[in-house]
Amino acid sequence: MDWIHLKPADGRLMPWKNGGGRTLEILVDPPGAAVDSGFGWRLSTAEVAVSGPFSAFPGLERTLLLLEGAGFTLDLGPRGWAEVRDPLVPFVFSGDWPVSASLVDGPCTDFNVMADPRRCRARVEAFSLEVPRRLDLGAATVAIFVARGTVSVPALGLHLGQRHTLRIDVDVDAGANARAGVGPGVRLLALAPGLGGASLVVVRVDPRA
Repeated sequence: MDWIHLKPADGRLMPWKNGGGRTLEILVDPPGAAVDSGFGWRLSTAEVAVSGPFSAFPGLERTLLLLEGAGFTLDLGPRGWAEVRDPLVPFVFSGDWPVSASLVDGPCTDFNVMADPRRCRARVEAFSLEVPRRLDLGAATVAIFVARGTVSVPALGLHLGQRHTLRIDVDVDAGANARAGVGPGVRLLALAPGLGGASLVVVRVDPRA
């Protein structure tokens, strides 16, 4: 099992494709891929400072979760409207759709997952961590993003702060997993919240056969 611990300062800050805001790219696969050159999947946070259109990402599936702020209303054109006001509730939509956001009450920050369904399958889960639990990794690659609070990963000797990300590439070798403290077969990883609990976004990515 290979892993990497990423802090916000490790991300790549860049303007939106349409120039309407700023994005902090956390992870992109393959590493270093440019937005316009194509990628399998990408994790980022975005500052939505003013109302306006989202950038288009044709061919990609997008999942958006509110991190901070009162949220926004999305105009999905012929597909209607959607409210994004509750923190960490995934909203899935196509990068082909024309989407425009209207802020509810000032700027906000969101978490974004983009994946090319022709190349991989991405599953997004968000939950509160109030007591220690074992997380079933259940994918070739898993990214754990700390949206709120702090989290300890005893098997890896890690302490993840707020907005930190842990990427894990799971080794199918049961022996390697056991040495890393991950149970064979079920591939469980122990997580423990800091004082006051934590909120996590877990993204599991499997390549298409």
